[in-house]
Order: sequence, then structure tokens, then C-alpha cells
Amino acid sequence: MTVEERVKTVVKINNAEYTIVSTAPEEYVRSVSYYVDKKIREMAEHDRRLSTSMAAVLACVNIADELFQLKDENADMSKRLVELADEAGENKLLLDKRTAENTKLTNENQALRISIARLETELKHAKK
Repeated sequence: MTVEERVKTVVKINNAEYTIVSTAPEEYVRSVSYYVDKKIREMAEHDRRLSTSMAAVLACVNIADELFQLKDENADMSKRLVELADEAGENKLLLDKRTAENTKLTNENQALRISIARLETELKHAKK
């Protein structure tokens, strides 16, 4: 989206209304806002003595923790994907090598069958 395509979305987080201006679709903004509101409410319900700002900060810390864990998981998966791609490449090379060997042996086998058939024919003619 371009600058002209920014959308204003009014959301409610922890009983306060906020106008969020974003290029993201309105449904996405609402979904993110709902998630933040839910996390703040969880903190406030967990400890009723928390001020609104403390509940918001703890919710931010929890969301940041989730983000960091997901980034670590993503990094691990990316590393594993590279390892699997490398392994697949190695397996492809091995498969190509084995296919070439199989083709060579098949050709040799065919040549030997032809030789055997020729020799059997010569043997039959020599016995007569």
C-alpha cells in the first residue's frame, strides 16, 4: 500500500479507545489490538494490585518474550532447512552417481547377454 492507502482503525485496548493508522488491513489491526488487549487483561486479572501501566508493561514483556522465542524457533527452523537442502543436494549427487553406475552396469549386462547368446550359437554350430 502507498501512503494514500493508510487506513484509520479505532480499537479498544484495556477500556481505552485508540485510533491506529496503518497500511495493514483493518482486520489485521483489529486482531493485533485484540491480542494486546487480551494480554493486558490477563496480567491485570492475574494480579489485581497492578496499575494499568504495570499491566501494560508486563503484557509487553510477555509479548516480547513470545516474539523472541518465535524468532529463535524461526532461526532454528531456517538452519534446519539449510541443512536439509544441503543433504538433499548431496543425496541428488549420490542418486545421479548411482543412476550413472546403474546405466553403465545395465549396458554391460546387455553386452554380456549378447556375447552369451553369440557364444551359445557358436557352440551349437560347433557341435554339429
